[in-house]
Amino acid sequence: MKTIPAGLLAHYALGTTTLATAIRITREDGEVFAFTTHDEDDEIDGVDYLCDPGFVANAISITAGCDVGNTEITTLHDGTVFTTADILGDRWRNAAFLIFRYNYKSIADGIDELLAGTFGEVELRRGTVVAELHDLRRYLQHPVGFQSTKTCPYRLGDERCTKDISLSDTAFTVLFTVTNVTSNQVFTDSARAEADDFFGEGEIQWLTGNNAGEHAKVKTYASDTFTLGRPMWLDVQVGDTGIAIAGCRKRREEDCRDKFENEVNFGGQPDRKGTDNITESPAADV
Repeated sequence: MKTIPAGLLAHYALGTTTLATAIRITREDGEVFAFTTHDEDDEIDGVDYLCDPGFVANAISITAGCDVGNTEITTLHDGTVFTTADILGDRWRNAAFLIFRYNYKSIADGIDELLAGTFGEVELRRGTVVAELHDLRRYLQHPVGFQSTKTCPYRLGDERCTKDISLSDTAFTVLFTVTNVTSNQVFTDSARAEADDFFGEGEIQWLTGNNAGEHAKVKTYASDTFTLGRPMWLDVQVGDTGIAIAGCRKRREEDCRDKFENEVNFGGQPDRKGTDNITESPAADV
């Protein structure tokens, strides 16, 4: 059951109120951002809530059932908080948020929590940024279970795969330097000597340059040349450096056994009989 602090409840009863709405956002990288609809900055529980650029919250929709409660917030796109690089780089996805009301003339009265959950899509519009917010029941909509697949469902290097792909294992993780740029999606490191497709379906992380800190999937690799799954949002330049991680195409023999020597942890089921085989009419042996 929701409980409203006594001081704030008494303020509600006055009829004439001095209320503001605030939002605190915690991104997955640990960065915390806080904004208020008040025309002045306020400090609440040690966090500074900024009035600039401020925000507008649409009507909050909450049901008594299991449907996901949601709302949208709109703020100015002035490049100070919601930067284009962060939005297009998905740094706001799944950020945790809390929206609440408070009495800006008596902050000690406490807060009235309205909605908590995580960010959905963040959209750039002309001069504004619009973010979808979903409450915690969003996770009840996610399917739970395990899907059997022919190829391995594990991610290379996770706790089920167990393969060490850290920089300490230079057989599968290497440092690269861009020596030629074809486009923001295709670049070359002439010092690379790995076999074709070694980094295919792998990943890179940029250490320097315009895209420092960003990750990208490698679509293909051949003859020293990386082709990414999508172009980088900012220009790739000669001299940019990063980490390249070997790719795994989830195949039992070619990847798990021959490339990574890790067949014991292969999670696919390539020998499982298919639906047609299971449901076909029996045939008597002669």
